Amino acid sequence: MMEFLLPISIIVFLNLFLTFRLLYMATGYAQSKDVRLSQYRIYEGDFPVRLRSARQQFQNMFEIPILFYLLCLLNIFFNNYNQLDIILCWCFVVFRVIHFFIRLQNQKKINIIPRTLVFITSLIFLTIGWIKLLINSFVI
Repeated sequence: MMEFLLPISIIVFLNLFLTFRLLYMATGYAQSKDVRLSQYRIYEGDFPVRLRSARQQFQNMFEIPILFYLLCLLNIFFNNYNQLDIILCWCFVVFRVIHFFIRLQNQKKINIIPRTLVFITSLIFLTIGWIKLLINSFVI
C-alpha cells in the first residue's frame, strides 16, 4: 500500500504547483489590467498566451491523472498488486513529470512531437496498468 504513496504524492504536488501558479498568473494579469476580472467568470474573451497555456496545463491534471489515482486506489483496495504494478505506476509518474516540464515551456515555440510522444508513453503505461488490474482481478 505504501508503495503507491510517493508516486501519488508526486502527481498531487505537481497539481498543487500548477494551481498556485495559475492563481499567481491570473492575479498578476488582473492587477496589470491585461485581463478584466469579469473575464474569469466563464473564461471568455482574449487571454494572454502564457495564461491560456497555464490554464490548459492545469486542466490536463484533471483528465488522465484521475485514472492514475483510481488505478492506484483500486490496486490498494483489492490488495492484488505486485512489483510490476509498482514499476508501471512509477513509469507513468516519470513520463508525467517530463510532460509537466515540457508544458512549462512556451508552447508556441516548441516542437509538439516530443510532448506528444511523452504523453502517449505515459498513457501506454497507464493502460497496461489497467489491463493488468483487470487480469489480476478476474484471473487470480
